[in-house]
Amino acid sequence: MSRRLTVSLSALAANYRLLTSAAQGTVAAVVKANAYGLGAAEIATRLVQEGCREFFVATAVEGVQLRKALTDAGIYVLEGAYAENLSDLVGAGLIPVLNTPAQCQSWIAAKRPAALHIDTGMQRLGFSYAQGVDALLALPFELCLFVSHFARADEPTHETVAEQMHRASPLYALLKTKHRAMRLSLCNSAGLLEGLGPEDVGRAGIALYGGNPYSLQANPMQPVAKLEARVMQIRELPPATPVGYGGSFVTQRDTKVATLGIGYADGVPRLLSNNGVVFVAGAVCPIIGRISMDLMSVDVSGLVVSEGDWAEVIGAQVHLDEVASHAQTLAYEVLNHINDRVPRFYVEGSL
Repeated sequence: MSRRLTVSLSALAANYRLLTSAAQGTVAAVVKANAYGLGAAEIATRLVQEGCREFFVATAVEGVQLRKALTDAGIYVLEGAYAENLSDLVGAGLIPVLNTPAQCQSWIAAKRPAALHIDTGMQRLGFSYAQGVDALLALPFELCLFVSHFARADEPTHETVAEQMHRASPLYALLKTKHRAMRLSLCNSAGLLEGLGPEDVGRAGIALYGGNPYSLQANPMQPVAKLEARVMQIRELPPATPVGYGGSFVTQRDTKVATLGIGYADGVPRLLSNNGVVFVAGAVCPIIGRISMDLMSVDVSGLVVSEGDWAEVIGAQVHLDEVASHAQTLAYEVLNHINDRVPRFYVEGSL
């Protein structure tokens, strides 16, 4: 084994507790895309132990898979209802988040409750808040959740947050006159931590997994995932020696180079080439040369490093958001790109 991903379930639980302590209502977990690549069944099972009872996935297929691990939880499907996924939705007892009139029509035959997605300013998916409500009030099935999404919850004082709340509140109140059990869900991770609302159900995503939910504030969350690679080989190179494909890095001095058993086929961003760092032998070391499919090179000059040692690529020392910044992307994408070729290990305790 030359690479591994360790997931701290206790850190996950601590992050969930922090989110629930700040939230105005209950907190559901967003476990779409296999819980951002960390393993939906394992993540959700641990969160159930912390009192989480509702989960959001992207597709009906994801919902069917999650239902195998969770027999009693509420599972919401963000893609909504289509003719092609109705049997999965009904068979697994899933709740679609309906986004369009056509989806509402598809769901009528199910004769089951659904959630309703209202776009209050994201301009992405859902019914427009300005649409007439007569058709929504006439729907012949129960609406159990009113879903919207703040576009800038990580900037809680931005005027658009209040604008979106102002658009959601009257429409929610009107629909609730018919659907008395309907609850309100607006906040993502940043909104939950800021206590935005009022709302009944928040939706925690990236913060659960240790990513920073804010764009301009320090990260209050504990790291949950540690991606490591084994030192496969060590070389002592003289000055003026090119390293890796294309010789994009050339040594300027005597350089000790460790070759790590991980690459872009495992999900490591290629943009970390000559740009990112790893943590090995108690020190932060630069990635040198181009990252290749299965391997990458690291400058470990002056360190005591042996073949078989493990280097941290993402974790408590090389933070997820730092990796994302070096790779010119987001923590969401970095986590989701860690693929199934990397073995997962689930532990209690810190990373």
